[in-house]
Amino acid sequence: MGLFSVVSRFIYGPSHLSRENEEQTYTEIPHPPSLPILGNVHQIDHNLPAASFRLFARQYGEIFSLQIPGSRILNINIHRLTMEVLDEKRFHKTVGGGLLELRGLVGDGLFTAFHGEETWAIAHRILTPAFSPAQIKGMFGDMMDIISQLVLKWERYGDEYAINPAEEYTRLAFDTVALCTMGHRVNSFYSDSIQPFVVSMGDYLLEAQRRLRLPQPIKPFVSTAKWDADREAMNKIVTKVISDRRKSGTNRGDLLDLMLNGRDSKTGTSLSEENIRFQLLTFLIAGHETTSGMLSFITYELLKNPAAYAKVRNEVDSVLKGEPIRPEHLNKLPYITAVMREGLRLHSTVPIFAVEAIDDTALLNKYFIQKGTHVLLQIASIHRDPAVYGDDAELFKPERMLDGKFEALPPKAWIPFGNGARACIGRAFAWQEATIALATIFQRFDLVMADSSYDLKIKQTLTIKPDEFYIRAIPRANVAPLIIGKHIKENLPMPKPLQPTTNSSKNDAEGKIMVNVLYGSNTGSSEAFAQRIASSAPLKGFTARVSTLDSASGHLSPNSPNIIITASFEGQPADNAGHFVEDLSNLSGSELKGVPYAVFGCGNKEWVLTYQRVPRLIDEIMEKRGAERLLERGEGDAAGSEFFDAFDAWEAKLWTTLGELYNVQPSEEVKVEDNLDIEVLGRGTERATSLRQHNTGLGKVVQNYALTTDSAQEKRHIEIQLPDNMTYSAGDYLAVLPTNPASSVRRVLKHFNLSKETTITINAKGATTLPTGRPVSLWEVLSGYVELAQPASKKNMETLIEQAGDEIKDELRALVSNYNDSIIKRRISVLDLLSTYPALPITLSTFLTMLPAMRVRQYSISSSPLWNPSHVTLTISVLNLPSLSRPADEPFLGVASNFLADLKPGDLVQVMVRPSPTMFSLPVDVGTPIVLFCAGAGLAPMRGFIQERAMQKAAGRSDVGEILLFFGCRDPEKDYLYSKTDLEQWVKMGVVDVRTAFSRNSEKSEGCRYVQDRILHDAEDVKAMYRKKAKVCYLPSDFE
Repeated sequence: MGLFSVVSRFIYGPSHLSRENEEQTYTEIPHPPSLPILGNVHQIDHNLPAASFRLFARQYGEIFSLQIPGSRILNINIHRLTMEVLDEKRFHKTVGGGLLELRGLVGDGLFTAFHGEETWAIAHRILTPAFSPAQIKGMFGDMMDIISQLVLKWERYGDEYAINPAEEYTRLAFDTVALCTMGHRVNSFYSDSIQPFVVSMGDYLLEAQRRLRLPQPIKPFVSTAKWDADREAMNKIVTKVISDRRKSGTNRGDLLDLMLNGRDSKTGTSLSEENIRFQLLTFLIAGHETTSGMLSFITYELLKNPAAYAKVRNEVDSVLKGEPIRPEHLNKLPYITAVMREGLRLHSTVPIFAVEAIDDTALLNKYFIQKGTHVLLQIASIHRDPAVYGDDAELFKPERMLDGKFEALPPKAWIPFGNGARACIGRAFAWQEATIALATIFQRFDLVMADSSYDLKIKQTLTIKPDEFYIRAIPRANVAPLIIGKHIKENLPMPKPLQPTTNSSKNDAEGKIMVNVLYGSNTGSSEAFAQRIASSAPLKGFTARVSTLDSASGHLSPNSPNIIITASFEGQPADNAGHFVEDLSNLSGSELKGVPYAVFGCGNKEWVLTYQRVPRLIDEIMEKRGAERLLERGEGDAAGSEFFDAFDAWEAKLWTTLGELYNVQPSEEVKVEDNLDIEVLGRGTERATSLRQHNTGLGKVVQNYALTTDSAQEKRHIEIQLPDNMTYSAGDYLAVLPTNPASSVRRVLKHFNLSKETTITINAKGATTLPTGRPVSLWEVLSGYVELAQPASKKNMETLIEQAGDEIKDELRALVSNYNDSIIKRRISVLDLLSTYPALPITLSTFLTMLPAMRVRQYSISSSPLWNPSHVTLTISVLNLPSLSRPADEPFLGVASNFLADLKPGDLVQVMVRPSPTMFSLPVDVGTPIVLFCAGAGLAPMRGFIQERAMQKAAGRSDVGEILLFFGCRDPEKDYLYSKTDLEQWVKMGVVDVRTAFSRNSEKSEGCRYVQDRILHDAEDVKAMYRKKAKVCYLPSDFE
C-alpha cells in the first residue's frame, strides 16, 4: 500500500463507498483525485461551491464522492438515484456543513434540528396549523400591504433608476414574514439602508460559510467577536418582539401566538422561551432568504426570455383586468405558476440538502453505501436530468410545467422545498407571497435590464441569489391605484403593450425636437450607429436621446421621431431588443397609430436565411399597426464592403426627411470640424494619464504561444485567467476590448506633430463615446476609443473633399468615383488618406469625429470549464497582411488579433464571457454523439467540446458519446492545430475520430483538399452518425 493510501486511511478511515463480498461486487463510486489531509477541499470554489458541484457532476456523472477533512461525502446528480436516496425508510435528513454552523444562532429550530431531536416533532405539530390553507389565505391583506410599499418606492424611483431586485425582494420578503407571522412592522421600504437584522443575518451567513472551510482544530482560535455581535443583535430584536407581544396581551392568531400559547397535541408540552426564539429566527432567515432569491431568479429569467415575459404580462392583464390582485385571482394564473415552478427547477435557492444512510444499503443495487454515510442531493443537477426534462433541460421553459405536465413528472423529480417530513413547512406561504408579488409588479411596471449585456452571476451564502443584477422599472400606463383593503369595481381600461404614450418633453430646454434613437446591439455596431445619429443631432437642429429597444417597449411616443437601429443574431433579436420584438409581435390592432419611425438594419449576408430578419419584422409590424414610416428601411451588410457607407447614405436621407417634416434647419453654430472642442494641455512634458478602472472585467494572460510554423498564417493559443466570479461553458464566446496597434497610433501623432505624452481635454457638444470633461492622454484616446483601421466611408470622403485644396479635390473625387476598388478593396482608412495627402487641413477634432468608436470582438472559447473553471483558452488567427496602400514595411494589421498576439503572460485585458446560442452548445445528454465541421481557427469551440468529453471520459464515465471531427487546414506539418498534443491524446483516448483535409497536401488526407471533399469521401460514416441522432456543429472558416 502506497504512502497516500496509508495517510488517506488514517485520516478518513477505510473506504465505505464500494464493497466486495461473497455475494456481489459493487461498482466503485468515482471521485476526483485528492490530496493528503486536504482531500478535495482545494478543488471547491469557496465563494461559489454550487458551481464546483455542477462541474463535478458534469465530469463524473450520476454519482461521485468527495473527501473532506473528517469524512467522505457522496453526491447524487440524477433522478433515478434521488428516488432511492429520498426513501425515508432508508435515509433521513442530516444536519451538517453550513446548517451545523447555523445552529449557533437558531439551535434546534425546525430547519436545523437533528434527526430524532424531540423538540422538532413538538414544534412541527404545534406550528403546522399556522400554515393551513385558511391561515395562508388570511395573510393576503398583510402581504398586499407590503407589496404596495415596494410598488410605491419603485414608482418614486422613476424609470432611469437602477434597482437591485435581490435587495428589494429581500426587503419585501423580510417585511412580509415579520408582519404575517409575528405582527411586527420592519418598514424596510421607508429607509435607503438595509434593515439591521438583515445586515447582521447576511454577515452571519457569510461567516458560517467561511467557518465551514476551516479545519475543526483551527476554529477555536479564530476570532468570533463579529460573529457573536451579529448573533446578539438578532437575538435582541427577536426577544423584543416576543416581549412586546406578551406585554400587549393581544391575540392575532398568528404564528407567534401559536408559539407562545400552543401545546403539543401528543405530549401536552409547549415550546420553551429559547425554542420560541430559535423558531422565530428560523422563519425570519429561511422565510425571506429563499423567497427573495426565487423572485430574483424569476425576474432574471423572464427578462432573458421575452416570450415568457409577454405571456406573464398578458395573463396578468387578462385576469386582473386593471384591478389590484384579490384572493380569488390566485388560482387563475396558471402561467405564473408554471414560471415559478420552472424558476425553482433551474434555480432552487437552497441548492443542496443532505441525508444520511440509516443502515447499509445499495443504490440501484450497484453502489454500496455504508450506514452513517452522508449523501448530498445536488438539486441543480437533479433538476436538469435529461432523462426527466429532456435535452433542453438547461433552458427556461415554463411550458414544461403547464397542462398537466408538472403533475405527470416522476415522483421526486422537482424538490426545491425538500422532502418528506422535513420538507419546508412554509411552502404555501412563500407561494402565495411570490404570486402576489409577481402579478402586482408585472401589472404595474415594464421591467428592463439596467445592463442589457448582463449574464447571470451567482452569490452564495447558505442560499443562492443573482449577483450584480440590476433592473429598471418603468411604470405602465392606465393602471388602477393600488388601494389596500378596497376593491376597485370599475372596469378600468387594460394597458396595452407598446401603446403610444404622450410625451410632454418632446422638446429640450432650447426648444429643439427630441429624436428618440433606439438600438438593439450585441457586438456594438448598431449601438455605434445610434451614437452617431445622436452626435449629429445638434448639427441638424435637433437633440437626441439614446436607449435600448427594450427600454422603449410600451413607451414609443407619437410626438417624437423614433429611429431604430438594430441587428439580427442568427435570426433572433439582440439581447437588449428581445422584449421589444416580442411585445411588437403580440399587437393585434392599430396601437401604434401616428408613431413616426424609421428602421436601419445591420446584418451579415453570410447568414442567408436570417439576414435582416429582425429589422424587417420590426418595420413591417410597426407599419401594420398604424405607425408612420418616415423613410424606407435601410440595410447594412457587415460582411460587405459598404457597411458604413450604407448607413451614411441612409442617415443623410433621415436628416433630410426629419428637417422637412419638422421644418428644422441645420444648426449653423456647430460645424463638423468643431463638434469636439479640444484643448491641448501638454505637448510632451506632462505624463498625466487617466486609467480605466474596470477591475471586475480584467482577465490575466497566463500563456500565449504560436501553433503554426513561420511559413503558415500565424495562429496562436492564448490562455486567460478570468476575472473573479466570471464563469463559462464550452462553446461560449469571450468578448475582448482591444487597442489599436502602436504603429497606427504613432502614425496619427506623426501627422499632427504631437508627442506620445500629449494630454488633451475633450468637451463635446453632442453625444460621444470619447472620454470628456477630464484630462486624458491622447495616446489613450487613439489607442482605445476609436477605430483607426476602418476604411474611409463616403461621408468621410465628403468631409475631406470639402476641406481639401483644389489640387487635391480632383484626386479625392476620383477615389470616390471608383469607391469600392479604390477605397474598400485596398482598405484605405482616413489615416491612410491623411498620410497620402498631408496638406489636408484636417484638425484633430475633425479627425476624431470622423472615426467610429472602438468595438469589442468576440472569439469562441476553445476550452472547457471541466479543464479549468476559472481559465479560458482562445485559438485565433492573426491577421497580418501586406498593405495595399502603404509601403511594404507597413503591413495591414488586424486590430484585435494583433492585440491578442502581442499580449504577454501577466498582462491584463478587458474581457467578458458571452453565452453561445443553444444550437451551438454541447447536448445535455453526455451520451449524444456529435459531428463537428471546421477549418483553421474555426477549431476553437470544437476543441472546447472535445476537451469536455475528454475530461468526462478521464473521470471514468462510460456513457460519453462519440465525436466525429472533420477538420481542414493547409498542411499537416505547418498548420494542423494541436495535432501533436491535445488531438493526438484525445484520439488515443477514443474521445474523437479526426478526419482531415489538407488543401496543400491532399495526398495525406485521402486525396481530399477541403472539408466538403472529406465529407463526401466519408459519407457513410456521416450517415451513420445521423442515424444515431448526432448533434451537428460547424464553423465555415477562420474569424478575425
